[in-house]
Amino acid sequence: MKKVTIILALLLSSTVTFAQDAVKDSTAVEEAEPKFTAAVDVVYPYLWRGVRYYGDDIAIQPYVGYAFTDKLSVELWATTNITSKADSYFEFDWSISYQISPVMSITLADYYWPATKKNVDWEKSSYFDYSDGSAKTLDLSLLFDFSEKGVPIDFTWSTFIGGGDYKDDADGGRSRAYSSYAEVGYTHTFESAGIDVRPFAGAAVLNEGGYYGTDANGNAGFTFTNVGVNFSKEFKVSENYSLPVFVGYSHNDYGVAKETKTIRNFFSCGVTFNIR
Repeated sequence: MKKVTIILALLLSSTVTFAQDAVKDSTAVEEAEPKFTAAVDVVYPYLWRGVRYYGDDIAIQPYVGYAFTDKLSVELWATTNITSKADSYFEFDWSISYQISPVMSITLADYYWPATKKNVDWEKSSYFDYSDGSAKTLDLSLLFDFSEKGVPIDFTWSTFIGGGDYKDDADGGRSRAYSSYAEVGYTHTFESAGIDVRPFAGAAVLNEGGYYGTDANGNAGFTFTNVGVNFSKEFKVSENYSLPVFVGYSHNDYGVAKETKTIRNFFSCGVTFNIR
C-alpha cells in the first residue's frame, strides 16, 4: 500500500519516473526517457502512510512500470520482509495512473496482502476476494503536484472504494467505510549538496473502520498518521548509474504497541537499485 504510500514519500522523492516525449529544438535533443522502468527498493522499516508494516525487518520491494503514453502508465509492485518469524509479510499491488493536467494525476491501485504461513494475523482470502474482511483493497488517489508551475508543493487525497474496508453501523450491520488519507508536502532542493528535503503532514481523515489504526482504547477516527520529513540524494556510481537513497522521520499519533509502551516515532531509510 504502500507504494501509493511509500510508499508516497519514495514516489515524490524521486524513485519512480514516468516516460515523457523527447523535447527537440534547433540546438539540442534531450534523450527520451524509457517507456519501461524496473527497480528494486531496499527499505527499513516498511512504512506506508505512517503505518509500519511489518516488524523491524528489512523489506525488499521490486517494481516494474510501463508508460503507454506520456499520460498513461501502469505499475506492478511487491514487498516482502524475507523472514521466517511470526511477523513475516508479503504484498502484491498493481496500479494504473493517468496525467489529467500538468499539475493533476489520478491513480487506481489494487492492494493484496495475504496471510503467510508464519503470520496468521492477515486474512487468507483469495486474490479476487474483495468482500468484508478480505486481504484486498482498491484505492483511488488524486495527486496535485505544482512543481511544474514553480511551486514545490504536492497534495494527495486517497480513498478506498473497494475491498475489505468496512465499518460497524449503529444498527449492528456493516457498511463500506471509504477510509481516506490526505497528505501535503513541500520539497526544497539544496543544489550545492544535491539533497532534496521534503517535510510533510499526512492524516487519516476518514477512519471509522480503523483501517489506519486505533487509539489505546480501540477508538478509530481522524488522526495524524504521518507527519515528518524525508531527505533524499542520488549518489553517482558511474557515468551511467546512480543510487538514489533516502532517510526519513515520521510521527504517527496512534503508533504501534510494543510490550508495555507505544512507539509513535519512526526513522526509516532506503536505497533504490535501478535495473532499467
